[in-house]
Amino acid sequence: MFLGLWLAASVEVVTGLAACGSDRESDATGGDAGAGILDGGNDGGTIGFGDGAVAPNGSNYTCPGCPTFPAADAPPCAPAQLGPPSLAYPTDGLLLPPNMNVLEVQFAKPEQATLFEVDFENSITDVRVEAQCKAVPDVRGGPTRGCGVTLSQAQWNDIANKNRDGDPVRVFVRATDDRAACVSVSQASISVAFAKDDLAGGIYYWQSATFGGVGGKTGGIYSHDFGTFDPAPTPFYTSGATGTCVGCHNMSRDGARMSLATDDPDGDDEFGDVHTHMMDVATRTVIGGSTMSPGFQAWTHDHAKMLATTFKGGKDQSFAVFDGTAATLLGTIALPGGVAATQPDLSKDDGHLVFVVPAAGTISSAGDHHFKKGALWASTIDLAGLTLGAPVSLLSDAAQNFYYPSFSPDGAWIVFNEAPDAPDTAASNGDAFYNRGARVKLLHYPPAAGAQPIDLPALNVADGLTNSWPRWSPFPSSYHGKKILWVAFSSNRDYGLHLANKGFDNCYPPEGPAYDQPQPLSKQGVTYGNCAQPQIWMAAVVVDPDPALDAKDRSFPAFWLPFQDVTAHNHSAQWVEKVLAPPAGGDDGGACLPAGATCGAGSGVCCSDTVCCGTCLTSCIK
Repeated sequence: MFLGLWLAASVEVVTGLAACGSDRESDATGGDAGAGILDGGNDGGTIGFGDGAVAPNGSNYTCPGCPTFPAADAPPCAPAQLGPPSLAYPTDGLLLPPNMNVLEVQFAKPEQATLFEVDFENSITDVRVEAQCKAVPDVRGGPTRGCGVTLSQAQWNDIANKNRDGDPVRVFVRATDDRAACVSVSQASISVAFAKDDLAGGIYYWQSATFGGVGGKTGGIYSHDFGTFDPAPTPFYTSGATGTCVGCHNMSRDGARMSLATDDPDGDDEFGDVHTHMMDVATRTVIGGSTMSPGFQAWTHDHAKMLATTFKGGKDQSFAVFDGTAATLLGTIALPGGVAATQPDLSKDDGHLVFVVPAAGTISSAGDHHFKKGALWASTIDLAGLTLGAPVSLLSDAAQNFYYPSFSPDGAWIVFNEAPDAPDTAASNGDAFYNRGARVKLLHYPPAAGAQPIDLPALNVADGLTNSWPRWSPFPSSYHGKKILWVAFSSNRDYGLHLANKGFDNCYPPEGPAYDQPQPLSKQGVTYGNCAQPQIWMAAVVVDPDPALDAKDRSFPAFWLPFQDVTAHNHSAQWVEKVLAPPAGGDDGGACLPAGATCGAGSGVCCSDTVCCGTCLTSCIK
C-alpha cells in the first residue's frame, strides 16, 4: 500500500527547548473569522509575523542536519533569483476535525530552492516546520510535480489543539536556496480551521482496484476508526489471491452488521453472479443472507431487524424484512400501485423511511443500482407490524435523477445525490451508478411544500467530478456556535500533486450497462491504469435548522481522507457509530493466517480472505 507519505514524517521533531520553542501563550485574540456560511470569510483576524515579531504561541520544528533557515525578517528574494513556491494542498477554507491527526502540505517548488519552512499562523499561533523537499510521487508514474511536508503528531497537536473552534490558521510556505540570504513566500491565501469536537465513529469503504492491479483481485473492504491515531487503513475483508471480488456493502448504524457482496473477478457490476452475505462484524462471521437479494439494505438502530430491496424475485415492488441475522425472513412490505423502489434508508428512531422510486421501466436488468430519473419518496414505517405509511413524494423532476438518500442522525436532514438526466453517450449518461455529473445536495426533513434541493458549492467544487454516495457522520460537532455534521463521499477530483483525474474515464467500476465504455461488461485480467481513480473525501456541513441559511452555502471545502491508499479506487464510505475490533485470533483462538494456510488444528485451509483468522471453514465467504 502507498502509505509512506503518511507513516513517515518529512521532518523530525527536535525536543530541546531552544530548538522547539516552548509555547509562548498570550491573551491576544483575533477577529471572529469563519468560513462560508458562518462569517462570510476565512481570514479575518489572521495576522502574520513576517516582520520578525515574536509569535504569542510559537513552536519552531527544525530540520535535523539541514542548514539554518533564514530568520523571519530575512529580505525577500528577487523573482529572477528565486520565485515563490506554489501551494497545491490543502485547499483554502477547510474545516478539519481536530483529531484527524494527519495533514500533508504539498507545493511546487522554485527551481533553485533547497530548503523550506511551512508556517501556520494566526493571532495565537506561530508554528514553523522546516524541511527539505520530499518529492510527492505521481500516482500514475509520471514525474513528481513538487514537494510534500507531512506534519508529525506533535506538530499537528501544536496547531489543532490550540485552535479548536478558533480562528482559521493561515498556511504558507517559505523557500530559500543554498546561500540562505533571502526568502521567497507562497502567494496564495490558504487558511484552515478546526472544529470544536473530536470526530467519533468510523467508516468502512470499498477499495475496488489499485493502480495497475487486476480488477476483482486487488480490492476489498477497509475500515478506519477516527478514535485512533493510526493513519493506515485496516483491511476488513479483502479479495485475496483466489479471485473473489469483494465489493458493495451496507452497514448498520451501530457497526455490528454488514451485508457484503462477492462476485467473480471481472470488470462488470451486474447482479447475475453476485452473492450477498450477512456478516457479524466483530467476528467477521457469515451469519445469514442466503435468501437476500443483491441490492440495498438498512437496519434498525439496534440491528435487530433489516429492511432489504427485492431486485431478484420481487422486482423491487416490495421491501423484505429480515431478523438481524438475515437468516429469517419476517415478511414483506408491498409498495402501493406496483411501484418499484430501491436504496432505502431508515431514520435512527426506526420510524421513518426514505427511498428512491426510479422512472417506470428504467431499473436495469443488471441490478437495481442502475436506473434513471429517480424520485425521492418517504413514509412512516412499522417494522414490527410490517406496515408502511402513505408514501409522500419529496423530490421529483423528469430532468434529474435523485438517489442515494440518507437520514442525518437526528432525522432532520436528508443528504443525497442529484445528477442530470442525459443520454448514454461517450461523454454523459443518466444512470444513477457512478455518474460523473453527480452533485451532493441536502433537503430538510420533513421538507416544506415545494422545497427544492439545497446545493453545496464548496463541497461539490464543480460539475463532472462524480461526487457520489454521500453519508453523514454519526455524531454532530460545532464550529463558531453552529452545529455541523461531516459528509463523506467519493469523488474523481484531483488530489493535490499526487493524483490527476481530469481527462480519464470512469471505467472501473463501469458507469452503466448502456454506456460502460471503455470497459466491456465482462472482461477478466485487465488493469485500470487509464481510468479515473475515485478517492474518499469529507466536508463539514452546517446543519443549523434555520431555513434562512439555505440561501447561503452550508458547506465547507472537502479534504482528502489521509488513511486511504491513494493508488487505489476508493468508493462507498459507510459510517458507523463504532468500529468493532477484529478478534485477536480465529474461532480456535489461533493467530491470523494468510490465504491458503492450514486452519489451526483443522485439516482444511484458510478461506480466500487474506485477513481471515484461525478456523474459518464455517465462516468463510465462498
